[in-house]
Amino acid sequence: MATTQASSVRSAPRVAFGVVLLVVWALASLVWVASTINLAADGEAMAVVTAVVALALLALLAGMEGLEVAVIDRWQALYPDRSLSLLAAWLAARQLFVALIVTTATLLINRSEIIVPFTSVSIEEGIFHKVFDVAWTTLTVLWFAQVFPKHLAATNPDRYLKHLRRSLFPVVEFVRRLGMSQPGEWAASAVERRLDWPLTAAEQMEEGVAAPRESLGGIWRALIPETPPETPPQTGPRGSGDRTQPSGLSPDRPS
Repeated sequence: MATTQASSVRSAPRVAFGVVLLVVWALASLVWVASTINLAADGEAMAVVTAVVALALLALLAGMEGLEVAVIDRWQALYPDRSLSLLAAWLAARQLFVALIVTTATLLINRSEIIVPFTSVSIEEGIFHKVFDVAWTTLTVLWFAQVFPKHLAATNPDRYLKHLRRSLFPVVEFVRRLGMSQPGEWAASAVERRLDWPLTAAEQMEEGVAAPRESLGGIWRALIPETPPETPPQTGPRGSGDRTQPSGLSPDRPS
């Protein structure tokens, strides 16, 4: 009982802060919608177009974020004959939408003029706009395009895939085939080789950090194929001049 009470007391500031953030976001959303309507009433039709496109992109991002969780959870059931390296390449391609949508949506939600509803307050372009855009976009993406869809997908990945797999899978697959993530893979491979970054098998055993292949880390490691260490050729008995056969192969026998 005491533990439960202590836990609730410790979480009270967190809940209070969350409520404050939600209220601030709701007020900021009201200001953004009112500013968009005001600009449209003044003849700036593009304000409505950019607003609709920004919201559509955020909805697409939400779908992609939940799809990541659902696909990782159900990959072996969906494609039992496909390797983890293909899943890693799929996840790398999906990252394009995170980078592209967040950046584009932040630019599109910018209003040339911000008005406060039911007042005469009007703020022209300036530093306040930048702070407003970044803050509103950050909270919107965090809550409704990250936490919300990921939890939906984690709670019921089969239902999530049932509704979104057919529409979103081809888009990600197209990006994967284009090789949009390839330069990032090259950079990772070059830096890791230069720094001798990957853990050796002995280090994994010593540190006890060897993770299951199906873990998120194991999947991403499969993105770049490991280069097997070169083994020096073995020689036979001194003076024979013959090389031993590679492991798993038997020498030819005379007929």
